[in-house]
Amino acid sequence: MLKKNNKFNVFTRSHILILLSLALTGCDSKEPVAQQQPQYDIGYTTIEPQNIELKDEMPGRTVASYQSEVRPQIGGIIVEQLFSEGSLIKKGQPLYQIDPAPFKLNLKSAESDLRKTKANLTTARNKANRYARLVKEQAVSRQDYDDATSVYQQAQSDVTSAEAAVANSKIDLNYTRVTSPIAGRVGRSTVTAGALVTANQTDPLVTVQTYDPMFVDLTASSGELLQFRRDLASGAYSRNEGELSDITLALEDGSLYDRKGKILFSDININQTTGSFVLRLSFPNPDRILLPGMFIRASLPRGIVHDALLVPAKALTRTPKGAAQLHVIGDKDIVELRNVTTGTLINNQWLITKGLQAGEKVIVEGIQFVRPKSPVTKSHEITDTPPEE
Repeated sequence: MLKKNNKFNVFTRSHILILLSLALTGCDSKEPVAQQQPQYDIGYTTIEPQNIELKDEMPGRTVASYQSEVRPQIGGIIVEQLFSEGSLIKKGQPLYQIDPAPFKLNLKSAESDLRKTKANLTTARNKANRYARLVKEQAVSRQDYDDATSVYQQAQSDVTSAEAAVANSKIDLNYTRVTSPIAGRVGRSTVTAGALVTANQTDPLVTVQTYDPMFVDLTASSGELLQFRRDLASGAYSRNEGELSDITLALEDGSLYDRKGKILFSDININQTTGSFVLRLSFPNPDRILLPGMFIRASLPRGIVHDALLVPAKALTRTPKGAAQLHVIGDKDIVELRNVTTGTLINNQWLITKGLQAGEKVIVEGIQFVRPKSPVTKSHEITDTPPEE
């Protein structure tokens, strides 16, 4: 009996151990309880259509509205400089005095020749008139009359020639005083008193520039011109011609010029080398703040886009190939990755021209926490306007 009880006890204990191990294994094999995923607060903005004004920022340089390189029209010795370098001068103001003595003598000689020819004209006229009466009475021959008439006509021609010589001598005498053909600021003189100058010489004596108004020359490509005309013709935006006289200017230091300008004209030809054309603007410059040769940036109104759709710049992502994309909250709060076409960047906002509709919700904050076709469970609307750049 004792041996049987021992066997029974051994069998029972072994089975209990097996059952216990199975129970423990079963407990260990249970799957852990799933942890709840964190919910991120997604910020979005509702796209509303609005009318915006498009402007083009174009670089350019200032150009004097008038520039005159003053040269002498006669030869002679400069005896006096009649202006201060860098000063403002008026139109017709004397700049240099060339020695007038030789030209005064030439004028006296021409006037003397004129008096002589006029005396000869009187004699020839009297003789021609007398022969005209005598030839009717056959007191002189027809040949003598013709000769007298010819001498009279030649005397008239001599008087006309002498009068022209006098007028020319007076002009040369007037040219001894070199005057400014325009009003403006006079530059540095290239000659001094005692210098010999010649008529129509290559080097100017001085340069005069008009600063008010000041012109600004902008350079644009022919491609930009063609695209602008296409957009305007297609109705992408409207344009008021009055805006062409409301152009702003930024100076080299970044400050804005306090006066508005207008468009004068655009060049009628395209440069064959660069494929660009020149657009000329005009700005009032009474305080002479603008100087020729300054680098500036002009803001030109292109037109008004009606019902434009703008999205914050940070809401836009791009593919490795550069394609623009937006994350849009669609039906049932499901995220949709939308391919869009962008236009101009305006005040840190992209103008969307294709791929987006008014009233749609574009994700602005928390883009890194969303995936396409995934639901958005927690979100808030952003209504702040992006700051201007």
